[in-house]
Amino acid sequence: MTTHSTASASVAEPNKRRKLWRIVKWLVIVGAVLGTMIAIALTVWVIRATDELPSVKTLSEYKPPVMSRVHAGDGKLISEFRTEARVFVPIESVPLKLQQAFVASEDKRFFRHNGWDPIGLTRAALSAPAKKLRNERIGGTSTITQQVAKNFLVGDDYTIKRKVREIAIARRMEKAFTKGEILELYLNDNYFGRGAYGVAAAALNHFGKEMDDLTIGEMAYLALVVKGPSNYQLDDPDEYKAAKARQNYVLNRMAEDGYITAEEAAAAKAAPLEWTDRLTGDEYLAAEYFVEEARKQIFAMYGSDELYSGGLSIRTTLDTDMQLAARRALRRGLEMLDRRMGWRGSLATFETVDDWAQQLVDYETPADIGMWEIAVVLEAGDDKASLGFAELVETDDGETIETRRGTMALPDIAWAGEARENGRKGRAPRAVTDVVSVGDVILVQAHLEAEGAYNLRQIPRVNGAMIAMDPHTGRVKALVGGYSFDQSQFNRVTQANRQPGSSFKPFVYAAALREGYTPASQVLDAPFVIERSDSQCVENEFGVLELRETAEDRSEGNADLNPARRDECERFYKPENYDAGRYYGLSTLRLGIEKSRNAMTVRLANDIGMAPIMQLSQQFGIYDRPRPELAWALGAGETNLLRLATAYSMMINGGKRIVPSILDRVQDGRGDTIFVNSDVVCPECQQDDYTGQAPPELPDERAQVIDPITAYQVTYMMIGAVQNGTGAKLQALGRPVGGKTGTTNDSKDNWFMAFTPDLVTGVFVGMDTPTRMANETGSSSAVPIALDFLQDVLEGEPAVPFRIPDGLTLAPVNRDTGEPSFIGGPNVILEAFHPGTEPKVGALDSTIRIGSGSDTFGSGFFGTGDEALVETPAEIPATGLPGDPLDPDLQTPDIEEPERELDDGLY
Repeated sequence: MTTHSTASASVAEPNKRRKLWRIVKWLVIVGAVLGTMIAIALTVWVIRATDELPSVKTLSEYKPPVMSRVHAGDGKLISEFRTEARVFVPIESVPLKLQQAFVASEDKRFFRHNGWDPIGLTRAALSAPAKKLRNERIGGTSTITQQVAKNFLVGDDYTIKRKVREIAIARRMEKAFTKGEILELYLNDNYFGRGAYGVAAAALNHFGKEMDDLTIGEMAYLALVVKGPSNYQLDDPDEYKAAKARQNYVLNRMAEDGYITAEEAAAAKAAPLEWTDRLTGDEYLAAEYFVEEARKQIFAMYGSDELYSGGLSIRTTLDTDMQLAARRALRRGLEMLDRRMGWRGSLATFETVDDWAQQLVDYETPADIGMWEIAVVLEAGDDKASLGFAELVETDDGETIETRRGTMALPDIAWAGEARENGRKGRAPRAVTDVVSVGDVILVQAHLEAEGAYNLRQIPRVNGAMIAMDPHTGRVKALVGGYSFDQSQFNRVTQANRQPGSSFKPFVYAAALREGYTPASQVLDAPFVIERSDSQCVENEFGVLELRETAEDRSEGNADLNPARRDECERFYKPENYDAGRYYGLSTLRLGIEKSRNAMTVRLANDIGMAPIMQLSQQFGIYDRPRPELAWALGAGETNLLRLATAYSMMINGGKRIVPSILDRVQDGRGDTIFVNSDVVCPECQQDDYTGQAPPELPDERAQVIDPITAYQVTYMMIGAVQNGTGAKLQALGRPVGGKTGTTNDSKDNWFMAFTPDLVTGVFVGMDTPTRMANETGSSSAVPIALDFLQDVLEGEPAVPFRIPDGLTLAPVNRDTGEPSFIGGPNVILEAFHPGTEPKVGALDSTIRIGSGSDTFGSGFFGTGDEALVETPAEIPATGLPGDPLDPDLQTPDIEEPERELDDGLY
């Protein structure tokens, strides 16, 4: 029995093993088959997933949208035009440590793997379940190459298929591109926050620095912020802590990988991180009107795509120092003028001041008020008012309102008489309560010395414009189109067509000189009346003058039409001088310009006819379609400040045609020059070495608009307008300078055109809707602005005399009568003449011929062309000739006539 059982067991054991083996064999076979099937399925899936992958060759043609940058003439960056703030830089331009910061932070094995990192992928896969349970995104699986593939070719959908395609493309990229080229694509394409695309733009937008100037800590921040720009805002206390923590991680990795030392890492960790706001401040604020003109020109030349995405480098003619000075002078002048026209009232009034701080914080502060502040009146008495200031500030606990107090005394509002119609102002306030009340929201400016004390301010209603340009090239050095670009983008330099008034008179006198007159010619300054031939009016059955079309409408039954205004239907044209009722008899052309005489100017225009004046105004580009009306001789047409400044420039430069320009050069995204504002070809300028050779002489190919002697005669007379006439305030400059004022009817438009030998400055002042400005004139409103500007920009510059053209004759004449005189005679000046037109006393020929070889007092007395005054002969007193505007050191006698009587308006 036992033997039988043992035998059965021994037989069953092999059977069990065979059965187990068969099971294992079948399992292996089934597993192999299933594995093969799965492998085949996975292979098919991968093939399908990676089917029709985009070609990596497209990356070699990568041309991202790059912002265009605008530079001033001195190289300063003044603006950027963009859809994306990106500056594309080759990898060679990226500092090595900045490259290493990204590698340490994002892909430490970047320089060793072939596009994907199995170690990093495995680590990420093992951590995936825990992250999934915490509902966190699974990250850390992509190399820098994979991220480039995702950004450019694959897309950002969160699937396994995308990851497979990403790895496949990354491996192809590693075969097609070098590591440097891949890193270049990565650093130039990613978004870094604050509107910056690419690492170069990020360095600028975050820290206001070029990449080479970044600290190690700032480099580490840029390497971390690319992971999530919205999570590391440095102006948020919580996110700042997160940014510092992540920065420490990047610095540790850089130290571990040997990119920096432990000491450098520690120093970077201890240094604070702080954002810098770019393209802000006075320098950029001042250039806004200029930049907008540049934008419009580039847009017209190259279109929107090139402007905003083409990476253009735009070099302009702007002088940033002049632009700042121009904006300061214009704003200051407009503010002072506005105060002379009175106080218009508070910005708003709170019904109650119980919650004044919150109300003040909620109130929208006017744009571009500079150093002024907004305040609310908390108490008001006869002698002073108590002011409240409130500001919303960020703290660790959130936002809070900080408040402070100030005072405003009666002397601080002395200017604030009530503003009335036509720019007139009421009496000065006798008490603070005459001006402000409790609850009034006002603008104030802190005293320079007394702490806590404030002056009352208001945003000007009057506006204006200013331009400064090189008269020889037309390059615009400064352009300010209004009081504030933020408040009004309307450019009053280029877009405001207004009547130039008396500032047009020099061109009337230039036309007369071309018709045979001389600066010493006399014209009668007396009442002038002439019947108008251009009247469009008829007398109706009621004896009332009305326009012809009005009469026609009335005949059709429209009985409610108003009669024409008086100035629309004047039968006779009767111009008057500014000081109405006063006339000065026979006066020289010089006096006509210096004193800005209206009646004699119109008489002169009538004598020579309007045709030569119209022709000259077109040649100088002031008007396109002038009308043959005598009122146009007094500037009744409309032009803009840019046109007038260009015309003055052509007069000052000797009559040479120029075209105003604000662009010097434009380069495309590859650095190739596509525009240069010059047609001059200068092979001699392209020299590799300087060996003492003379500078090249460039041919002057500018067209001659007017004879250079005539141009100088007009210039010379306008110099007299500063020494003896309406521009007298400019004598404070103590250097050769000329100018001409302009004031239109009812003081609606005030002008002043000022110039030195190498700079033309134009100022316009007026309401945007033409409105009377009390009795303001070009002399009272525009001249101070020009003086303020010129004192600033000419400080430290040498005084240069005006250049005298060859062939001009200087002869001594009496300033007032134009009669021939002699050197040392009473009230004598050297007047400028065409040769042979100068007056003579008997047989005495006392003239100085410039550049003709026939100078009475010997050659070399005056320089010629661009040469300066070089020698004073013994016959000429050392103190200069009385009233001679060519002598920069001359002390001119005080003006006898009151200034207000000198600046004639348009009548």
